[in-house]
Amino acid sequence: MLLGLLNEDDMMFETFEVEVKVPITNSEEMKQKLLDSGASQLNSEVQVDTYFDHPCRTFQETDEAVRVRTRRPLHDADLDLSHAPNELTYKGPKIDKNTKTRLEYSVDVNDFNAITAILENLGFKSVATVTKKRTFYHLREITISIDDVEHVGLFLELESIIHEKSELESAKRIIFELLDQLGITPEQSVRESYLELYLNQKKQ
Repeated sequence: MLLGLLNEDDMMFETFEVEVKVPITNSEEMKQKLLDSGASQLNSEVQVDTYFDHPCRTFQETDEAVRVRTRRPLHDADLDLSHAPNELTYKGPKIDKNTKTRLEYSVDVNDFNAITAILENLGFKSVATVTKKRTFYHLREITISIDDVEHVGLFLELESIIHEKSELESAKRIIFELLDQLGITPEQSVRESYLELYLNQKKQ
């Protein structure tokens, strides 16, 4: 059996996403601040996120998420999305009151239609699709992005991936130091996910 081939460390492996999200008003101004602070600009892409709800519990109540993401380069509008990269992701409830830190598992999948069909046949239901244009930057081991989210707005997002909860405070410290460097206070951040912000906007 495969289980017998796994050691205890493999079975205990966890990944946590430490994330801070801040609404912004001017993407070009923020881009310049990042470059002036020493950030390196990376790639830009369009991300189309399809979210699903569980057949036996409500993710809005449990603060979980299941998402299938399709990505394509920002300037490659002619790319056939059936051949674009896809990811299946599970996000657990937030575990920190100052950030959006969550347990996260993600796996690459080849076929969007196949993975969505599997989820739907298991009873999962699609609840929303959120599309954003995202430009990535890197500074001090932190992945930073400027996000233009359809029907939601402009945001700056700072993210660190850790594998032990003991690393949380160090990751938070670096993120908040970078925010201070950019002239942003922690109080300006929001803890809602893009899905939550999108659904709230739809209610208005």
